[in-house]
Amino acid sequence: MFEITIDYDKCAADGECIDSCPAQVFDEGEDGKPVIARPEDCLGCETCVEVCPEGAITVTEM
Repeated sequence: MFEITIDYDKCAADGECIDSCPAQVFDEGEDGKPVIARPEDCLGCETCVEVCPEGAITVTEM
């Protein structure tokens, strides 16, 4: 199981994490920023971490 953390102060709401996640863990919030909608589906691949230009996402194995 993996824990996903988003630093919303850094997030630019560009949608890269939403578009790139192979497990479709994220939904788009009303403000355009990602919402962790299905954390149990996270594969731990860290694609979201790699594509985030702001470095706003971390994935930690629990």
